[in-house]
Amino acid sequence: MKRTPPITPEPGLVFEKLSRIKSQERKLRDEKIGLLRVELAKARELVQSLERELRLLGDHEAAQSAGRIAWDEVYQRLGVRFAARDMRELTGASPNLVASIVFRWKRQGRIAPTGRRGIYRKVRES
Repeated sequence: MKRTPPITPEPGLVFEKLSRIKSQERKLRDEKIGLLRVELAKARELVQSLERELRLLGDHEAAQSAGRIAWDEVYQRLGVRFAARDMRELTGASPNLVASIVFRWKRQGRIAPTGRRGIYRKVRES
């Protein structure tokens, strides 16, 4: 029996096809990354919400496991005018910690007092 030699396509056609496949793979990878980032953000929000509820209920273990509070994210979530109480409700942080963050933000020029005790306004969005 005679064997027929394998058919090989033109080199230009192969490289074009490979290039198209690589492009599709990149596109799918980017799409997957985007979807996973959205899911991760949802999961983080859920965890933060649960930790906040536990801290507000006085669960000291939850406060320790929560780790650091992302104060820049808290700042973004606050309205143009906000109370120190709003910061505490968002984070479950102690009044002393909230006061120290308010002091730091005032010193940085991020917020200014409104004249009412415990009420502040954002000076600039950052």
